[in-house]
Amino acid sequence: MAIWRYLEEVYTATPLLGTTPKDKAIVTMWERRAELDGFSAVMEGVRNAAPRLAGRAIAGSHDYEQSPGLVDRSKRCVTNFYSDVETRLAEDPFIAGEHFSAADITCLVTVDFATQALSMPTPAESGALRRWYETVAARPSTAA
Repeated sequence: MAIWRYLEEVYTATPLLGTTPKDKAIVTMWERRAELDGFSAVMEGVRNAAPRLAGRAIAGSHDYEQSPGLVDRSKRCVTNFYSDVETRLAEDPFIAGEHFSAADITCLVTVDFATQALSMPTPAESGALRRWYETVAARPSTAA
């Protein structure tokens, strides 16, 4: 978030954190939801499943053993996250409203990581989520 705030101040022509007080609050809310409800769930699953992370199930300076049951819980959380985002995207073209924002970036990273690391792509029945993903993934900045 600190880097985004810096970029927002330096590159004012392309705001990612909203332009009005209300927009800023909505972007921040959805970015945090994407991080906490989506990305954190993916990371919990990965850290508790990957053989190379044995003994490192939690990030930080201390060792923690993996808990296989947390992988199943993580996948349920990602499924719920997809459902919540599907509901949201049925209302607006982007996660936080009418414009591409930091919330879309966090959601895109979450979906990509869930797809690759947990074999959990966007569900076929999630039309709004899939439409959003195709739109956002086609942006030139995603290929950078």
